[in-house]
Amino acid sequence: MRRAFAFLLIAVSQWAIGQAYPTKPVRLVVGLAPGGATDIMARTLAPALGEELGQPVVVDNRPGAAGSIGAATVAKAPPDGYTLFLASSSFTSNTVLQQNGAYDPIQDFEPITNVASGPFLLVVRNSLPVSSVQELIAYAKAHPGKLNYASSGIGSTAHLTGELLKRSAGIEMTHIVYRGAGPALADVLGGQVDLMFASIVSSLHHAKNGKLKALAVTSPKRSSVVPRFPTVAEAGVPDFEMIGYFGLLAPARTPTAIVGTVHSAVQRAIQRRDVVERIAADGAEPDGCSPAELRALMQRDMKKLGELVQGANIPRQ
Repeated sequence: MRRAFAFLLIAVSQWAIGQAYPTKPVRLVVGLAPGGATDIMARTLAPALGEELGQPVVVDNRPGAAGSIGAATVAKAPPDGYTLFLASSSFTSNTVLQQNGAYDPIQDFEPITNVASGPFLLVVRNSLPVSSVQELIAYAKAHPGKLNYASSGIGSTAHLTGELLKRSAGIEMTHIVYRGAGPALADVLGGQVDLMFASIVSSLHHAKNGKLKALAVTSPKRSSVVPRFPTVAEAGVPDFEMIGYFGLLAPARTPTAIVGTVHSAVQRAIQRRDVVERIAADGAEPDGCSPAELRALMQRDMKKLGELVQGANIPRQ
């Protein structure tokens, strides 16, 4: 009887917390600089989420260490629902690459939902004599070691996706590291680098105006945003998949009721027509999965990226 009464008290307490939340503005931390894909997604979500919650949601950029500074800030924040984190794919790759990380993505956070997911676009310089993934692979095999690819940094999603292509297609390419996706893409456009796995939002208009060639997307099925492009798997590299996600997280031990309140509000927000349109313009699709599904996605991502890092002999930082 006492145990049942204790459980009842906990349930009532959780319900009361959920009913009261939020009573003040919510801070949405982004671990990357303004203007990038994660920042754009945060600023797409924040106004609609604020309206659904009945309190402003303020985007707070905390760039540095490939997103680790922002993530560590949220991991140490009070678990009261007033500090949230919008994580990109680098959130899990950082953990794989760092020997003494400032946070554990599974233990130090409470997953809420995946706001949206989107593939990357494989783009090549205009002067490269290929027009498909099959032709790219054939060219790489005919010219071993001559192809190079750009990324925004060691361990970035673009870097690891390039390593995945090397491993899956059995080709060699040289990794060229840049300080940011913008400079990397600029050199592909300028012809100094052969190819890159870029975000759709940053690269699609260059493909449309003929300044570079877009060959395929990295999702397991064609993107509804750019359905004319085949997937890398469809184009001849079986089981090839790399998806960018935008996971919304809270500090560990945030009450279940608060997580549920935010989850429901996000689901409503990303169903709004204007939000759906803005997410599509960024090359992604709304998700809104359960907390358990987001946790499973992060765990799968960590396992896959860990295998890539080990297989490519990428040194841990």
